Amino acid sequence: MDFTKLGQAAAESEDQSVEKASARPVPREGAALMRLREYIELGRHAPKNPQHKPAFKVMMVFELLHPDHMIDTDEGKRPMTLTVRVNKTATSKGRFLPLFQKMNYDGKAQHMVQMIGKAFLGTLTHNKSEDGKTTYVNLDGSDGAWNIGAPVQLDPLMNTETPIPVPEMIGTPRAFLWENESIPDETVLEMWESIFIEGTRTDEAGKEHSKNWIQETIQKGLEWEGSTVQRLTEVTVDVSELTGEPTDAAAPPAY
Repeated sequence: MDFTKLGQAAAESEDQSVEKASARPVPREGAALMRLREYIELGRHAPKNPQHKPAFKVMMVFELLHPDHMIDTDEGKRPMTLTVRVNKTATSKGRFLPLFQKMNYDGKAQHMVQMIGKAFLGTLTHNKSEDGKTTYVNLDGSDGAWNIGAPVQLDPLMNTETPIPVPEMIGTPRAFLWENESIPDETVLEMWESIFIEGTRTDEAGKEHSKNWIQETIQKGLEWEGSTVQRLTEVTVDVSELTGEPTDAAAPPAY
């Protein structure tokens, strides 16, 4: 068998050198047993619509722990996840505070980070993109209300609540807080390193992309310059310290 010809023929129909994103299953609609796994503040970003004001972006990642939301992987059964992105605001007219209040069903939390690992019962809904090719999974309904709360089953006839057991979280919890004055520098670095994603991927056109999209999104924020995390992670070199001469000193004449 001529493996050279065989290899050339095989490569014409399948390029195994290019990474291809695997099709991710979409979590089914309906009841979802959940735990908050990640809370990441992305900073303030310019809007796509120039008529809107810059907004402070946050994202929350929930593990979906109902048996219907577990999938087979090379590492065994793993939960699907749901990412919720909202603008962080402190008024009930926004999306963040109503979500916080729904999640804080026991009234014990003053910050979203305090709810990492907490169990919830949610209801997932679907909607399609305009071209019908993409299915979006939502934690809110058509009325905009958040479908999340305590993991209990209500019996309206008996007026009782029965706790629903929620499996423990499987993945690694993560958090990143933007410019919090109460957090020491070493913790800022620890948070920053925790959200780093190593490696690159190659699209079907052969173009290489970094997988480190969370850090890169934060670095594109309007307030990155001069921030604590920039100061701690970006090393600048003062040329005058290396040469012993002022950086604006004129070059010596050439002979």
